Amino acid sequence: MITEKGKSILGKFLIGQAPAYASYIAVGCGAKPLTPYVSGNIPDYSDKTSLDFEMFRVPISSRGFIDDNGVSKIVFTGELPTEERYEITEVGIYSAGFNSAAGTADSKNIYAFTTNESWQINGTDSITAIAERLDTDLIQNVIRDSFGGVSRDIFQTNADNQIFTYDSRLNRNERCRFLNNMILMRGNSSTISGSTKAWTGSGNFIELSSTSADFSKNSPLDEIKLAFSLVNKDGTLSTVENKVKVKILVEFSCSTVPNKYSRFEAEVSHDNTSGSVNNFNTNRYFVVTKQLQDLNTTSGLAWKAVDTVKIYAQVLTGSSTADTTNDKYYVALDALRLENKTSENAIYGLTGYSVIRSVGALPIVKSPNTSNYIEFRFAMDVS
Repeated sequence: MITEKGKSILGKFLIGQAPAYASYIAVGCGAKPLTPYVSGNIPDYSDKTSLDFEMFRVPISSRGFIDDNGVSKIVFTGELPTEERYEITEVGIYSAGFNSAAGTADSKNIYAFTTNESWQINGTDSITAIAERLDTDLIQNVIRDSFGGVSRDIFQTNADNQIFTYDSRLNRNERCRFLNNMILMRGNSSTISGSTKAWTGSGNFIELSSTSADFSKNSPLDEIKLAFSLVNKDGTLSTVENKVKVKILVEFSCSTVPNKYSRFEAEVSHDNTSGSVNNFNTNRYFVVTKQLQDLNTTSGLAWKAVDTVKIYAQVLTGSSTADTTNDKYYVALDALRLENKTSENAIYGLTGYSVIRSVGALPIVKSPNTSNYIEFRFAMDVS
């Protein structure tokens, strides 16, 4: 679907005021896939200005038009990266590869929770990467408490681990989508206390030091996006507790200046009785978005000096109130992204957008070390 921004850029392109309206295909993982179209109205994405969670962009390598069941469509094609693994749920068209008006404050993926990023437990111990299957032949589809005789409440694994190939986990979107790495934190790893915009974390956490998270040139209206999923320890369970709450606290700080920080608070909840927005029985993958102005930031924090990131995670359950820490779940951290929403550029933007439709409303998996192409089609009555 063409967006409102796309209409503006296309108009400028037609009269020679814009160099292009379609130069790159953006591929994302944040939206929930749709079931194959049968009847009814197509969702309206005309107001979209960015993907729910963009993973990467590829240049459009070919353009053309086809007749698709009597409808003439413009077709854009791009080649996907060969090496990495992705699960695709949304696709967009951009007029350029980046926003030249944004400079260093442009949108970008900050962390992908890979082994190369060198996250540590409590800032001291390296996070063990477990490549072997997380369950056993004797007890299938249940994550083990220990590996090699060592108990692990925080560890790293792959999204294509055998444990995530069971239908029960696939159908509720438990596995992560961005690359093939994720960090799992058991629901009782941390304790997160306090009211909204005043959370504090204790217990175990993961930390990345000697990093850079400089948002000093960004507007308070620009966004931070955290992508993660909720994973059952026992994948054979078909339903969750009556009430479930997932809380994640991301703290940006400076090692040389104590008591100065900015904290991102992410919370998603499930309620069997009141029909809440999130239904953990059918979907477990989430993207929580906060504007920079909504972070709990102490006065005087210098973003240029930020060099440390800590993340706490907790899962709470209960029959009437989600108030009891539960170790039967894991929080799987997928990626963290900065989205520039404010640097205006008349000839740059998201010109087209669509959510993937697939059988079972599941992501389209791009396997590692494979060659693939992606198409985006505009129905514009070309003849």
